[in-house]
Amino acid sequence: MNSVLPITEEDWQVITPYLSVVEFEEGEQLLCPPQICGFIAFINSGSLRSYHTNDQLVETNLLLRSINEFITDYESFVSQQSSTLWIQSIQKGDAIFLDRTGLYSLYETSFYWNKFGRIISEQIFVNSKRRTEQLLFLNPTERYLLLMKNHPEYFQKYSLKHIASYLGITPKSLSRIRNQLTKH
Repeated sequence: MNSVLPITEEDWQVITPYLSVVEFEEGEQLLCPPQICGFIAFINSGSLRSYHTNDQLVETNLLLRSINEFITDYESFVSQQSSTLWIQSIQKGDAIFLDRTGLYSLYETSFYWNKFGRIISEQIFVNSKRRTEQLLFLNPTERYLLLMKNHPEYFQKYSLKHIASYLGITPKSLSRIRNQLTKH
């Protein structure tokens, strides 16, 4: 949380009652539609993904997240409507879950937590806009090269199946792109 906004001991103390450590096994579902998302998870260890499943049960990764990152279904979290996303662990680990009810009560009483929420919302918006633009305006090879440039660690952390899904392509297409780039 300090990386988002430096925190004082007093501000830490008021949020503590709304935090819980959740351990998860590989493959465990932390959120399943139509549940309502009531948490933001800050990952201590392991890795998680959020994804959508279509009518043919094809999974498409929206986010791949690991240590010192957060994950939620923000639309469900804010609107308190049914989630359309699944959140699943890729690797065993644990995360600090921040409870929505507690956070929203702190928005009313704490300048720090109100500002923290605004900064998180802004980051989510910017990341969503970038992701949307990449999927709309870049071809698969450009998306792959951008991921290699901006997040080379993904290729050590995540399977090629998950990376392909995140890029919006099939594993076969990812293999073809990698082969073409290797030849050049």
